[in-house]
Amino acid sequence: MSTSEADSTNRISLNSFSSETVNAALNAVASGDNEQEKIARALVAATLQKQTDLDNFPPRGVAKSGGPRDYDLCTTDAPFLTSVSSHSTLTTESGKINPKEENSAAPQMEKTAHTRVRRTRLEGFVRCSESHLWTLMMNFYERKGVDSWSKGIVPHFITSNSFIGKAYAKVLRGFFSDITRESSTAPENMRLNKNEKLYIIELGAGSGKFSFFLLKALQEMKAVLDFPFENIVYVMTDFTGSYYKFWREHPALRPYIETGQLDFAIFDAVDGDTIQLVNSNVLISKVNPTKNPICAVANYLFDTLRNDIFQIEGGHLNEGLMAVGSSRASEPDPNDPEIISHLSNEYIYQPTTGDYYSKESVTEDCVHLERILEWYKDSFSDLDAALPGASILMPLGAIRAIRRLSDCAGGRAIIISGDKGNSNPELFRGLKDPHIALHGSFSMMVNYHAIGCYVTSRGGFSLYNTQDDSSLQVSCFVLLGENDVSDDSNVNLFLGNGFSSMDRERKCQFPVLCQAYHESINSFSPNDFFVMQGCLQEEGKPSLKSVVSLLKLSDWDSDVFFKYRNLIISQVPETTVKVRNDLCRGMPRVWDNYFMLDGSKDIAFEIGRFYYGVQRYSDALAYYEISTETVGQHHVTFHNMVSLT
Repeated sequence: MSTSEADSTNRISLNSFSSETVNAALNAVASGDNEQEKIARALVAATLQKQTDLDNFPPRGVAKSGGPRDYDLCTTDAPFLTSVSSHSTLTTESGKINPKEENSAAPQMEKTAHTRVRRTRLEGFVRCSESHLWTLMMNFYERKGVDSWSKGIVPHFITSNSFIGKAYAKVLRGFFSDITRESSTAPENMRLNKNEKLYIIELGAGSGKFSFFLLKALQEMKAVLDFPFENIVYVMTDFTGSYYKFWREHPALRPYIETGQLDFAIFDAVDGDTIQLVNSNVLISKVNPTKNPICAVANYLFDTLRNDIFQIEGGHLNEGLMAVGSSRASEPDPNDPEIISHLSNEYIYQPTTGDYYSKESVTEDCVHLERILEWYKDSFSDLDAALPGASILMPLGAIRAIRRLSDCAGGRAIIISGDKGNSNPELFRGLKDPHIALHGSFSMMVNYHAIGCYVTSRGGFSLYNTQDDSSLQVSCFVLLGENDVSDDSNVNLFLGNGFSSMDRERKCQFPVLCQAYHESINSFSPNDFFVMQGCLQEEGKPSLKSVVSLLKLSDWDSDVFFKYRNLIISQVPETTVKVRNDLCRGMPRVWDNYFMLDGSKDIAFEIGRFYYGVQRYSDALAYYEISTETVGQHHVTFHNMVSLT
């Protein structure tokens, strides 16, 4: 069979063959008959050709005709694979079966040949960063608003508790110390001006619960901050102003608003150029930068920002393209965020080069992105490795957010980010499609290693959590402004240990920050705290003493108290006077740490129940009254109050 005939065969419609013919061809692959095997391969290729419609998907980064994006709402009922990739079933150049995977291709098709799956494709194959995924993401948060957190749609306790607030505050305190003390070795341009405002900007503040804990922790350590607390302005930002009313009216945030230490802004972390503060009317931008370096916080944000997909295979760099689809037979509204719960995406991979980003509209980071890609290509080209190749997510959205934010302070910034992610590049080994986690919305693993390489390429340094097995990785990045490295001729300096060597040298200028990060994040991290409080509950019935110890470790977090309230109230009458006294002293702190988000958690009522149980009736009555004022009247609260009067 000639090449042209083979190519023609590859494009035969699947409808030309009966299911018996397809099955016979698949069996021929298994039997190893050369002539029949050629026909079988053509049939399998035709199946994939019909499924992916490779002839019709647009070039990289180009939408189909029909406006900004033709969503191609076509329903397919052919046998289909959820993933089409160069290393599994198909090479993108020829449409032929990959010889390396001949044995696995036939069984995979055999399993699906008898199953007719209806699927709605929402778009053709495009870059992940330009796909329809991100439209669905934005629509989800715009529609759900604060309910995303208050109703538990998006998990948030791990990044919204008093323990993590204090941990971040200690890291910031270390940073302040390094750039204010007289013996500091930090660059002169990083020094804090105590007469100017210091802005702490939280990206994707969401419910505002973490904002409350961090602000509160900084306020409580103001005597040792090395910077006047009254000159700190905490800025809660999100991509929409729909949260303003909730933030402004929240009783836990109101005191900080009244003193001018809490402000709000709409800020698109990926594409925003300016930060216009709502309350003070201050404009922060590249042309109107802050006098002091910016401090930024981003929790559970980077995993929701745009990524690009790459693979290193056989020493070559491949770009990944994806076609977003739904497992449902039809999607009348392609922008409906409910589609997220039914995502069924396809992936293909095709060769590309290290100058992939050279034509980006935002050119200032092209050289840094190219260095990162070159490092991955160089580091994962070992064909003799036990697990050859690598699968890389390039966190383009996070990198753009850091660029936009640091530009507002002359390139000087510290960024603390807590998210699910990896900082160890060895975890990228192997060829696989990206995992997209669904939890009402969706998220992808954050490549903290790539973000760190980007920061180092710009003249800064990174601090990583060294624990691989962690649901929450907390990383810290410092940009030093004037030391921005932009000479694209230095790419070889970054290969091998280049990035890590530069990091080690620059960290020496910030010893207090490094020590604070080690003690507050690496030694016992917010993730360790989260695991511990969960494991204690899994024990069934932990002792009251262990629960009290956990409460102390959490700084009397109200959510931790609520989780163990029934155990505490049931066991406290039988415990020792000392344990009872510890609990009585801690209850006001529990209330002090309460950030009302879920109305069903009536913390004041539960504290009242506790005091009732230890026969401190005046305290019980006081908290029952607070419960009535904050949550509203309830017949049980009323009954308990009557019994005390």
